[in-house]
This record gives sequence, structure tokens and C-alpha cells, in this order.
Amino acid sequence: MLRYLTTLVVAATMLATVSPAATPAARAVTLMTYNVHGLPWPIVEDRSSALQAIGDQLKIMRDRHVQPGIVAVQEAFVPEAKAIGRTAGYRYVAFGPAEDADGARAPGDGGFVADGSRLVGERLGKHVDSGLAIFSDYPIVAVRRMAYPVCAGYDCLANKGALAALIAVPGIATPILVIDTHLNSNGASGAANTRAIYAYRRQLDLLSNFIAALGAGDRPVLVAGDFNVGRDLARRAHFDLRMFGGSDLLQAAAVTCSTAPACPVAQPLAMAESLGRAKDWLMYRASPTIAITPIALAAPFGRRADGSMLSDHIGIVAQYRIERRAAPQSAVVDTASR
Repeated sequence: MLRYLTTLVVAATMLATVSPAATPAARAVTLMTYNVHGLPWPIVEDRSSALQAIGDQLKIMRDRHVQPGIVAVQEAFVPEAKAIGRTAGYRYVAFGPAEDADGARAPGDGGFVADGSRLVGERLGKHVDSGLAIFSDYPIVAVRRMAYPVCAGYDCLANKGALAALIAVPGIATPILVIDTHLNSNGASGAANTRAIYAYRRQLDLLSNFIAALGAGDRPVLVAGDFNVGRDLARRAHFDLRMFGGSDLLQAAAVTCSTAPACPVAQPLAMAESLGRAKDWLMYRASPTIAITPIALAAPFGRRADGSMLSDHIGIVAQYRIERRAAPQSAVVDTASR
């Protein structure tokens, strides 16, 4: 355990020390996404010890001043998972859609929902909330939530959706929009592939519209979550279309870092394992006046020396340099001539 904690702190220190030179116009912000596997018993074994350990290790990082400034978690269904933010010392917390939150169905969704099979958890109602939470060191000034109106298989037992938090980071004039989500699984859902892919595409369409509506104008956007893309080609095609295509396209932090001349990656093996699974994603979109540049990646919650993990996912972190763009020269001339 001591060796694991030492490695974790060294990696986090690496993130902290690659920050750009401090200027009033630039700020480094770190965001972690982590599916903490906080499912209730008897679906899984008692997870309380592991969930407590996640909070404790984030607290250790805080004591060393190297904690992620913002943490987006998924599958925080049980109280021990929801308490991670408090254990780790985050001052601001937002939770996703509640168990009874309704999603707005489209006209074509009714038949799909009615055809659901109770044998794989469909049409049985919601038994837990969305499992989404955002923990932040910076003030959360507004929150929006969206429950997905369609689902497939056992995923329907949870009220999956999206959580958006508008976060005011000191030194950045424009609040940052941080979005956390968890999309429908594939094989683990127990549903037929045709139903799983229908629900997945509908959720991605809704998420893309959600991001576009909330992130309009001058608002920079950071997106995190368990997107359950995996190696399914149909899922990957629709994911690429809705997240990376169109006028409101996002960029993947890992992809940008892979081509950057200086973007260090801590725990490269754990990061490579996470990227290979293609489920956990960190994405961003700049704005006309705010530039966003990934400057470091890390996987502080990966495998311990004995190969075990605190979750069935790896917690990955991106550090971004966020800064105000210089005003175009023509705008400066126009202003000065008035």
C-alpha cells in the first residue's frame, strides 16, 4: 500500500509541476474522471472499504497539494461513494439526476420502451439514481441535469443521464462548463445488441444537444465520463460523429497530448490500458475567447503492485492550461478608432 501511495503522489506531483508560468490570463485546471464502481450489495460485494480508500487517497493528494481540482465520478450509487468528495475535502459537490427524475421522450421512443423485457431489468422502474457526481475545489455556480429517457437492459434499473456544473475558477473570467455522464453499456446490459445500440445512439444524440445548448457562445467546456464505447464499431462510429463531428465538436485530451511536443504522461501503462478499453474519456472544447490546451495526463488510480484496483475502471486525469485568447488585431484597431 505504501508503495502504491508513493507512486500516486509522485504522479500527481508531476501534474502539478508542469503548470505554465503563472500569469493573470492563464490557469492550470486538473479534471479526473473515475467510475468508482459504487454499486449496492448484493449486485456486487461490499464496496465500502474500497470507496473509503478512494476518498482517503484523494485526501493524501490534497495534503500534498496535488489533488485534481475537479473530479467527475460515475456509479456513485451508494452513500459511501457519494461521500468520496467529503472525505477528500472538496468544498463543492453536485449530484446528477435523482431516481425519480423524468427524461423527455421523443415520439419514436414509446414503442421501444414498451417492447422492453423485464427479464433483463427493463420496465421495472428505477431502483437507483444516476450515480453521477462532480466534486470541485472551485465554486459551483449553477447546475443542470438531464435523465436519459431511453435505456436498454439492466442499465434501466439506474436513472442514467448527464450532470452539468458551471464552475467559477479563480483567474478565469468565464466560468467553465463541466459535464459528467454515463452511457448505456453493451454486453453487460444483458439486452440484445439491437436494443443496446438504439439506446446508446439516442443517449449520445441527447448528450450532444445538451452540450451544445449549455456550452453556447463564450463558454469553455470540459467533458468527462464513462462513455462505454469499447471496441464495438457501431458505437465508435456514432460516438465519433456526435462528440467529434459537427459545429460543436469536442477534442479528446489524450489525442491532443499524443501529438503535442511536451505533454507528459504519468503511469503510461495504466493510461494505455484505460485508452485501450475506450470507455473513460476526457474531452474539451475551447471558445472564441478562451483557449484550452491539455498539458499533462496521468492515471493515479490504476493498478497496485499486486495487480488489484480500487474499482473496475482506472481513474484518469487531464491537466489543462486555460487562458484568455489575445484579442484579434482588427478588433483592437476598431476599438481604438472609436
